[in-house]
Amino acid sequence: MKHFYQVFSPAEKLRQYAKNITLWLSFLMVCNSPLDAQVSTYSFTQSSGTYTPIVGTVLGTATGNASASNLNSEVYPITLPFGFNFNGTVYNSLNASSNGFVTFGATAPTTTNVTPISSTATYDGAIAVFGRDLNSVFDVNSVTGNMSWDIIGTAPNRELVLQWKDFRPTNVTVTTSVYTFSFQIRLSETSSIIRMVYTSGAYVIGSTAYNSTAQIGLRGTSASDFNNRLNATSLEFVNSTSGTANTSSQAFNTANAVPGMPTTGLTYTWTPPSCYTPGGLTSGSSTITTAPISWDASSSSPSNGYDIYYSTSSTPPTSSTAPLQQVPAGTTATLSPLAPSTQYYVWVRSNCGSGNTSIWTLQPITVITQCQPPALLSSTGTTVCPNQSATLSATGAAGATLKWYDVANGGTSVGTGTSFTTPLLSTTTNYWVTASSIGNPTNVGAATPASLGTSTATNTSWDLLFTVNSNLTLNSVDVFPGTVGQTGTIEVLTASGTSVSSVSYTTTVSGNSTPQTVPLNIILSPGTYAMRRSGTANLHRNSAGAVFPYTTPQLVITGTTFVNYPAYYFYFYNINFTPACESARTMVTATVSSAGCLSANEIEANDKLKVYPNPFSDLINIERPDLVKSIQITDLSGKLVRNNVKAESIVRLHDLSAGMYILQLDMKDGSKQTIKIIKK
Repeated sequence: MKHFYQVFSPAEKLRQYAKNITLWLSFLMVCNSPLDAQVSTYSFTQSSGTYTPIVGTVLGTATGNASASNLNSEVYPITLPFGFNFNGTVYNSLNASSNGFVTFGATAPTTTNVTPISSTATYDGAIAVFGRDLNSVFDVNSVTGNMSWDIIGTAPNRELVLQWKDFRPTNVTVTTSVYTFSFQIRLSETSSIIRMVYTSGAYVIGSTAYNSTAQIGLRGTSASDFNNRLNATSLEFVNSTSGTANTSSQAFNTANAVPGMPTTGLTYTWTPPSCYTPGGLTSGSSTITTAPISWDASSSSPSNGYDIYYSTSSTPPTSSTAPLQQVPAGTTATLSPLAPSTQYYVWVRSNCGSGNTSIWTLQPITVITQCQPPALLSSTGTTVCPNQSATLSATGAAGATLKWYDVANGGTSVGTGTSFTTPLLSTTTNYWVTASSIGNPTNVGAATPASLGTSTATNTSWDLLFTVNSNLTLNSVDVFPGTVGQTGTIEVLTASGTSVSSVSYTTTVSGNSTPQTVPLNIILSPGTYAMRRSGTANLHRNSAGAVFPYTTPQLVITGTTFVNYPAYYFYFYNINFTPACESARTMVTATVSSAGCLSANEIEANDKLKVYPNPFSDLINIERPDLVKSIQITDLSGKLVRNNVKAESIVRLHDLSAGMYILQLDMKDGSKQTIKIIKK
């Protein structure tokens, strides 16, 4: 059962009551602020001191020897009488677990948490003095255990002491053989030093050997930031070494000297760094050669600002790595110059002066620069008469593919090439043209389920999530069916859940190592997407082995919708795509104007006699000139400009000035036809 008690020392009760609201608001502010992850930079020392028990305020006492009453799985929140700086953040409260640890932050540990350092729980940090499944004892040879806390000393050098008294080293309930020991966590007010102090313990009754392991050390905001101790069963408890993983632990044995138990007065001391790493490192929208980044100010207020290092390799910098940029003041920077279409890993550290620097940020961020599209050199519109097509033109750099669009954003290409002929137009219409280069087909993602490890063919509805950084075409994806002859659908959706495209297929192979390649041919613009399966087809997916992200500069697979299990990989392997780097769209206008154009009736008459071209440059063609007796040409004012022109199939009029004229045809049958013609 989980208990939450608001606990104060007697001297603090009245004063704390008045501060209750203020401290609660402060607590909320702490829990919502970004946290620095660097418990790995705390220095560790071991010494032999004195174990001084406390009485203080009792959090809980064993009232029986059954699990429900022996302090098994209890969590107690404590409001602190002074702010304690842990991992660069000042906290005014903590949670104490009967399983040998305390945590900081708004998220309390579960009562069943027995691995405080390797746990993926979302508390801000943990201090584990003997983290494992523990309980206490009630009235065995007059020994009864409890948990308590007290404040020692005077401000500003007070010390908070949390004590686990007469606890069993393993979770057992027998009363015929009982071994107990005690241990403390001591938190110093001003220096923020953490001490862990132990007794060796003794048998209260019996002599049964109890042995196992315990997690001892510190955890930061996540399990990837740890600073812990390690000894195997072949090494004495008191001769531990630095842990190598967040699961590292110390072995103990109540009966054997090796590994044995901690000696009475054994003291572990963890001292925080004097220069803290900044947190909250993030990036903004990149360009072809630059990328903006920002971070949260370090609690150390570094006198020399911040150092920045970035690389195309994910290998982290060391303390001796020279920074590539320095920021004397402020918490923003622009990385430059960068290569186009390239992924960079970025780290930041505080520079506190005189050679005192923090460690680099433990987890780098990645920035990906935009691609360098080919140049669009020119674009030319045109003017046409109503209900005619227009031919638009453009030129691009050598090797560029020109794409034409009928919308300014989105949509699909309506044509390619240096010219584009529109449909018949009745009004002025805008089109857009781009210059693009087509890259090489590229694969991203896990290759096969077999390559990751354990896999099962299922039909659950979990999506694979990915981000597209530049225009591309999804060519295909490999699936690994469980059975031949089943049908399914692969669908790509936007971040808002809108379907982009879907492709159906029927399974033709089976197993976790033989792929079935499904063609997709889906064009995607930059954005975030999900790939989803549906239908009866069971597809293999992995329940372990995935390490996200799977990255290329153009497409990054970021994870799955099964967020509580980050090592799962769902259904879609070896995604193949072809990137395209496309310039911004340039507007090209097809102007529709009736000025200087023939009317509908005139066009009809012209069509009957088949006089062409009209408009013309130097000559006109007349079909069936044998039907025409003579030709006269006047301008629009009625002035005769040509008389008795001989009716021939080709009439040369190159000496006419540009403009509009009336062509009068005197037909041999006595009729007359007039046609409006235009000289360009």
